[in-house]
Amino acid sequence: MTGAAAPPAGVAIYDLDRTVLRKPTFTLFLLWAAWREAPWRLLLLPALAALMIGYALRLYGRDRFKPAAIRLMLGKSIAPTRADALAADFAAWRVPRDVPPGAAACIARDRGEGYRLLMATAAPEFYAGAIADALDFDAIVASRHQRDTEGNWLPLLDGPNCYGEEKAQRVAEWLAVHAAHGTVPIRVYSDHISDAPTFALANEAWLVGRGDKFAQRAAKHGWRVADFEDAGAGRLP
Repeated sequence: MTGAAAPPAGVAIYDLDRTVLRKPTFTLFLLWAAWREAPWRLLLLPALAALMIGYALRLYGRDRFKPAAIRLMLGKSIAPTRADALAADFAAWRVPRDVPPGAAACIARDRGEGYRLLMATAAPEFYAGAIADALDFDAIVASRHQRDTEGNWLPLLDGPNCYGEEKAQRVAEWLAVHAAHGTVPIRVYSDHISDAPTFALANEAWLVGRGDKFAQRAAKHGWRVADFEDAGAGRLP
């Protein structure tokens, strides 16, 4: 029997949408999956647009919008084999095309320094996990969806959407189990201020973006700025 695994040098936590990948994945995945599997569902785009408008007007939150959009574009349930195949093919399509050079450089740097890589995202776990696997991340924290008695994925969320405070709580729980939180350095990368609660867990908080707006926002909160369109981001101090 081998001994306990050595603790990581640190943990690097990456948001997914507009951080590890340039483009948001949720609507893109739904449209891509519908086109691939059941093009007739694209006739439902006006209904999807109406859902998006209602969400934008704050008539309901993400916890209602996301399950409704998934059911509209993918159906009442998704068999595990179908979900796995869709997720793997989506990751194979997006990862080579949409990872900015600075993100690739930072991921390589953190991995080379012995950091464990954790993806933390509000995207559904059933496809975000395939993206994390394609990028050789060690683990993922994502929005979980219910399953039926046969193991099929359901549109309904299993717990709160993994966003804001909920994401930070899930990340903190993961760190407590896997990384002895408080004893190893933590780096967090995200493009959005909604991840401020997760930034609060970190020794290094990196706001991903470019321009004066990002610099001013980062300075206000004591965060650093990383431009992931710059391949030199992997040499950040």
